[in-house]
Amino acid sequence: MPNRSDSDLKRQYPPTAIHTADGNINILQLTDPHLYWDTTTSTAGINNHQNFVACLNQALNEDRRCDLILLTGDLVNEVNTQIYDRIFELLQQTGIPHACIAGNHDVTDELNTHLAFEQRQFVAHTADPRLLSRHSIQLNNWELLLLDSSVPGKIYGAVGNKNLQWLRQKLANCHNPVMIAMHHHLLPMHSAWIDAHITQDASDFWALIKQFPQVKAVLSGHVHQDYESSQSGVNVYTTPSTCYQFKPNEDDFALDPDASPGYRWLTLTIEGEINSWVTRLTKPTN
Repeated sequence: MPNRSDSDLKRQYPPTAIHTADGNINILQLTDPHLYWDTTTSTAGINNHQNFVACLNQALNEDRRCDLILLTGDLVNEVNTQIYDRIFELLQQTGIPHACIAGNHDVTDELNTHLAFEQRQFVAHTADPRLLSRHSIQLNNWELLLLDSSVPGKIYGAVGNKNLQWLRQKLANCHNPVMIAMHHHLLPMHSAWIDAHITQDASDFWALIKQFPQVKAVLSGHVHQDYESSQSGVNVYTTPSTCYQFKPNEDDFALDPDASPGYRWLTLTIEGEINSWVTRLTKPTN
């Protein structure tokens, strides 16, 4: 495993600053693991726990330094403190700074999943305190801003007035390049069912972002697929889940049996540029 930077910061959660000697920052994004307390639980032929661990291990065994592990929501599929304990233990064992934000499943238990969607019950929960909200991390000359877009009891997301106010204040006082990370997607995916669960106030978010050209990228999960686009000069990324994948461009819910679990790398360069790509798991586990 490559040498890590800032050994003193490895033990700090959440990290507030990471600096590297070469001026570049390598971020590993893992998203939507949907973990259960029972680690043998599989969904659509994918073992959620084993594939999350496999994605983490495969990424960290690549010939690449990892400076930050970022989990962008839906860490669990059933709200249980002990599952988060297990996740954070795995992350701490890497010795790499890490940060986690909430997704809809982290604040909502979906009951009676054997019933039709409209007959299911959605129970609101408070997010685990380790899931970050309105948190900033300085990454060399970059700033990473983490937002909680989850709405307890709901599948859709919202930035919300408090997050927008915090974001406006942070951007007004920051002249470095900025990347923003949240769980819910902010641009339509051209799939009616998942776009019903988009960030509901995305237009307010984009109206704010247009005022701050230092924002270079927005990163999210939620849609269980690889997608890259741009809006107002901002790179927009979504990332495959570490478990099952959604089939793109389908108006009705559909899984993609041909798409493997995956993760995203992002390199934030000293020149203020972003290089990003998705890697798929070579051997998914049933």
